[in-house]
Amino acid sequence: MPQLNPEFFVSQLFWLVVTFSFLFVFLWRVSLPRIGNVLEKRDRKVTEDLTAAKELQAEASQIQEKIEKQLKQARTDASEMIKSSSIALQDKAQTELKKLDKELETKIDESAKAIDKSKSESVSQIQEQIHEITKLTLTKVATFNVSDDEIKKAVSNSERSIN
Repeated sequence: MPQLNPEFFVSQLFWLVVTFSFLFVFLWRVSLPRIGNVLEKRDRKVTEDLTAAKELQAEASQIQEKIEKQLKQARTDASEMIKSSSIALQDKAQTELKKLDKELETKIDESAKAIDKSKSESVSQIQEQIHEITKLTLTKVATFNVSDDEIKKAVSNSERSIN
């Protein structure tokens, strides 16, 4: 193998130094600065993204707090509205019940008066009928005449004894 021949060692070393020097200079002047720039850009991008994420997270937590406050306020308002409407409905129901009670009382009073009136009319009609029946019976049974006043007195006396 010619690589292991000692007479070619010097030329191989020369080209090795030239190749590695060229490669070293190329990497040092061209590739490494580009890689360094890319790494710096990535680092800046990651830092910016982290900063933006922290800001967005802070904004999101503020928005969440606002939403929670608004929900709490809405719940409070809703419960207050429910309470006030239920109280208003209860008050309205109470007034309606009182109104109905008054109407029923007046109707009951009117009915009681009408019943009393009908009762007194019926009693007076019954008394007149009793008077007439008694008069007819006495005229048929008895041979003597009885006056209307005497019949009324007798009927009223018998009424008192029944009551």
